[in-house]
Amino acid sequence: MKTAIHKFNQNATEVIRIAEGIAINLKRNLESITNDMSKFESAIEVKQKRLIKTVQKKSKELISKLEVIHKDHKVEDINSQLIKTNDLMVRINTATNEQEIETCESYLHHLKTIRNMARETDICQSFHKRHITLNITKSTQIEELINTEGIGKIIMVGDLYKVAKDDETITVTKEEKFVVKVSSIAENDAFQLTATLRNSSGEETATDVDYQESGEYKISGRCNVEGEWQMKITAGAAQIKGSPVNITVESLGLVHTISNISEYKKHNKRCKVKDVILDADGCLLVSSYHEDILLKFNKSGLFVTSIQLPQNVIVNRMHLMDNGHLMYSHVYRNCVVMCDDKFKETCSFGEGILKSPEGLTVNNETRLLYVTYHSANCVFKFSVDNGSLLGNFGSKGLEIYQMNSPIDVTLSKGGHVIVADYGNCRIQMYDVNDNFIRVLSNGIWHLHGVTTDTDENIIVSSAHRLQLFDKNGDFIKRIDHENDRLCEPFGITVISNRQRKVAVANYIPNNVKIFNY
Repeated sequence: MKTAIHKFNQNATEVIRIAEGIAINLKRNLESITNDMSKFESAIEVKQKRLIKTVQKKSKELISKLEVIHKDHKVEDINSQLIKTNDLMVRINTATNEQEIETCESYLHHLKTIRNMARETDICQSFHKRHITLNITKSTQIEELINTEGIGKIIMVGDLYKVAKDDETITVTKEEKFVVKVSSIAENDAFQLTATLRNSSGEETATDVDYQESGEYKISGRCNVEGEWQMKITAGAAQIKGSPVNITVESLGLVHTISNISEYKKHNKRCKVKDVILDADGCLLVSSYHEDILLKFNKSGLFVTSIQLPQNVIVNRMHLMDNGHLMYSHVYRNCVVMCDDKFKETCSFGEGILKSPEGLTVNNETRLLYVTYHSANCVFKFSVDNGSLLGNFGSKGLEIYQMNSPIDVTLSKGGHVIVADYGNCRIQMYDVNDNFIRVLSNGIWHLHGVTTDTDENIIVSSAHRLQLFDKNGDFIKRIDHENDRLCEPFGITVISNRQRKVAVANYIPNNVKIFNY
């Protein structure tokens, strides 16, 4: 019993100590709230007095202006003229009511006197000069101000910050770095934002909060486990608007396969898929060496429609311009064709010059079209605006600055030209003036396609795989797995940048595969 009582006393003492600590914290919170209330009340009173003082000042200015108007129009003179006028009227009435006017000379004398008084008074002219109209325009601004914000408004700390609408719910790929944007209406950033990433299992991961200019924040994170996550963002102890951010994390690798393209065609079922791009509607546009037709699918791989092209048109590789116009290499005519959003041809490039044109890309700033000429071992340049040939670069050979059957071309963010050199099994980079910079990657067998993403990573399709390199050409990882059955993949396109996703035209199996990477 003594031992039990002793332990009970120890536990009771510990509980009392914890309770005392809680009481101290509660008292501090109460004091803090009381102090804050006092400060806010003082601030409101100061603002109130300032507003009243401002209104009084403006009122005095109006009264002063009215006094100036009163003085300028000589109201005293008007009163004097009124007295004279009344006196004149009395004299006239007296003169006309006199019973006797002794002589004609006396009558004329009275009449002359009255006329002189009228002339001196100049009633009509005086009245015309002194007639004024005052109009007071009522100001509604102060009423509107008082009815809306008045002296000010009280905003909770969490309401000073807001998650961007597009970032309130996001989907990303496992291990992908993502950014959540937050805006602030606070006059100063007294409250430091903090963010915590946590999944349903309670696992947490780190975040970085970077303050930008003009009250903008960028919060970056990375989730290493698939599933549902939440990012809780707080200012002080309060959650901000839009928090928590709901994040769905998907697994890496193959997510969907668009089955055999021949199933979606009525004719020429033997023709193989060659390219895939993202069109202006956000759908996948697929070419398959099929005469007169393109196929359209949504990002989930569901068939949308087939697009009828003009007769004798066979599309090889494609590129979508920023204005929605489509460029494609034409198999029959050995040229590049530009068509509008209705797929009506507007102009062509390289007829009589190109033979078997393959990959193509457009620099929207310089208005240059780059086309790989497979058999000429070089890259041709054309003006997008007038279709003229502006030259070419590259020559046949094995040296690092030479090419051997270039098959595809793309651009970096800085406008550097990245060439898939099929015969030399490498990726090369050239500057905007066509000067060779360096070899980015070597030893890539059966190289067919190349593209870049918003992080300037380079994605390459070759032989039986899809590979990711950084902007310097250093290998990062293989995107596909051996059992994904890639066989001679050709055209590739990035279809999503925040949930990093890429689609590839899988030539031999004649299908399109979509990967998270």
